[in-house]
Amino acid sequence: MKPIKVLHVLDVEKEAFYFSNLADFTDRREVDFAYVTFAGEGGFTESMKRRGFKVYALAAAGKKNIPRAARELWQILKKEDPDIVHTHIFNPTLIGLTLAKWQKRKTVLTRHHSDALHLLASKLKRSFYLKLENINNRAADHIIAPSRMVRECLVDWEKTPADKVSLIPYGQTNERFAAITPEVVAGKRVELGMNDQLSLVCVSRLFNRKGHIYLFEALAPLLKKGLAAKLYLVGTGDYKENLERFAKDLGILDNIEFLGWRDDGLEIIGAADIIVHPSLEDALSQSLIESLMLARPIVATNISGAGDTLDGGKYGKLVPPEDAESFRVALEAMIENLDKARENAKRGREYLLEYMNAGRVAAEYVQIYRKVLGL
Repeated sequence: MKPIKVLHVLDVEKEAFYFSNLADFTDRREVDFAYVTFAGEGGFTESMKRRGFKVYALAAAGKKNIPRAARELWQILKKEDPDIVHTHIFNPTLIGLTLAKWQKRKTVLTRHHSDALHLLASKLKRSFYLKLENINNRAADHIIAPSRMVRECLVDWEKTPADKVSLIPYGQTNERFAAITPEVVAGKRVELGMNDQLSLVCVSRLFNRKGHIYLFEALAPLLKKGLAAKLYLVGTGDYKENLERFAKDLGILDNIEFLGWRDDGLEIIGAADIIVHPSLEDALSQSLIESLMLARPIVATNISGAGDTLDGGKYGKLVPPEDAESFRVALEAMIENLDKARENAKRGREYLLEYMNAGRVAAEYVQIYRKVLGL
């Protein structure tokens, strides 16, 4: 029997371990993957080509390139003739599902965002995007939600039939985390001056919906009480100047280091004393998963997939979003019991390796493909 041909349509430029793990743990005798990314050539295309997969890079950033990308995708669909078109990210999904349905192809959608569209301040914009979301939900023959919150958005808020939505987390393996040895961690701590004080790390885009200001407000009183600590921010974004001004107004700018984009993100996470994640919106935060896989103590806002990753708060502290005082209390309690928090994070790592086991996740995807095709 021939393998099922699945064409992933996405918008990814850097290597993404969600796709890498799915590809590595799927039996190619059962499923044959190919990929179309709306981004240009980069780490993602290199990674997949190295694995022997066919990859098309449309280099279609920006709305002006959407018509051209749609034309090229139409031709790729004709050429590859996939049994299933599997879409990811909002724009590639809207275009990919539409074209696939016009060609009478079966479709699967992985929903990588949760409630962001429901929280848009503009009622007009919110209504417009939710109508498009509804089009996507109807066009997909099946939808995969990576967290309970995403499934709740789909089923309870957007009234997608429950039997059309499967909860499957992102698959994880220990392979890339095994390289973060004690020697690597020790070297990174020396390089960044982390041994001089308590070192907090936040890995996130510098964007207003990532909640940095609440983290700053939580940290400021602890520093004023004499806590010797530095906050390392890993990530880039157009909100950096706002954050610098806000930190300066709070008198804590000297305790914050903006590291920008880093290729050694895992090493920095592994070197942290505590991971802080104040985000207001995520589907299933990769940085939280990576932090627990490296057995780091975590304080995070209780949004979307954070509860899935930390198993409802068993393996880290969860606090309400937009609540600096709750974040401060949780952070202070963790600092006072840091050894216990480290042991708890080690248990959390074992939980993740079971709950997000890459082999099990890949097998569940194959079952979805077979179900969609009626096999």
